[in-house]
Amino acid sequence: MRLHSFVYALAAACALVLPFKASAQYPDHPLRLVVPYPPGATNDLLGRAFAEQLSREFGQPVIVENRGGAGTAIGAQAVATARPDGYTMLLGTGTTFVLNPSLQRNLPYDPVRDFTMVSIMAEVPVVFVVNTQFPARSLAELVSYARSHPGRVNFSSSGIATSLHLAGEMFAKAAGIQLVHVPYPGSAAAMLSVIGGDVQMMSEVISGAVPNIQAGRVVPLAVTSEARVSVLPDVPTVAESGFPDFQALGWYGLALPRATPAPVVGRLREATNRILAQGELRARFEPTGLLLLPPREGAAVDAYMDRDRERWVPLVRALNLSME
Repeated sequence: MRLHSFVYALAAACALVLPFKASAQYPDHPLRLVVPYPPGATNDLLGRAFAEQLSREFGQPVIVENRGGAGTAIGAQAVATARPDGYTMLLGTGTTFVLNPSLQRNLPYDPVRDFTMVSIMAEVPVVFVVNTQFPARSLAELVSYARSHPGRVNFSSSGIATSLHLAGEMFAKAAGIQLVHVPYPGSAAAMLSVIGGDVQMMSEVISGAVPNIQAGRVVPLAVTSEARVSVLPDVPTVAESGFPDFQALGWYGLALPRATPAPVVGRLREATNRILAQGELRARFEPTGLLLLPPREGAAVDAYMDRDRERWVPLVRALNLSME
């Protein structure tokens, strides 16, 4: 009996020690970063730049795999069901982790049950633009016009229940005005509708709007970030324009399968935070309107996620939106 007890105790000790030793060697072979968008999208460009730097940090290749489709759900499911060893990562978005669960009842993954968030890496602010014939040149003027012309102001976006659609709805609610949403199959068509005067206003990511702003084809009213963005320094924030604390942001975050050992999560978070602190990604992407964020530890990452859910989920429910 004593021998058996000793053997069982030794086996239990090994079960605790061996995973830690294995994770202490992490990583000892190539890693895979799943990007849930097709090649060429901003998410993909950021993913490839990050993969290059992570490869230098780890001394191992980091292979980017594009798994686009279903509003990021295809790529997310691939990572949710991957082996939880730290070698398969997801560069997901606010759509992946916040909007999809509130819009889709049959989502093939659960953001809380299936993932551990490593880092919130970057934010994607929106800019509200209007066509050149519209009389408003500020948000205050837009609000005044909308109140005196109820139901007459419409705005375009890249589709129903996208973050760009919801940014417009969030502002309408904050301002107490009615904006009529006109969805288009993609941002390019939505922008053309503004330029052509078919709609008065559009919610667009900054990188997509800047060329048309600089060419004088549309007029920017405000950005939805906490502070002004360097690529549009003369455009005020929504908060500056009379709506304190207003923010409507997309974001990109790095995640692992939920059961990944804590030492592995910590190792990847440390490497990611070093990359964010170095500033190379910031210098490369902020001229496009992408805001690289400072390093965060685990509790701060979780708090960011909680705030984002509090911002978007009640709005989705109030609008009674569903993708099914």
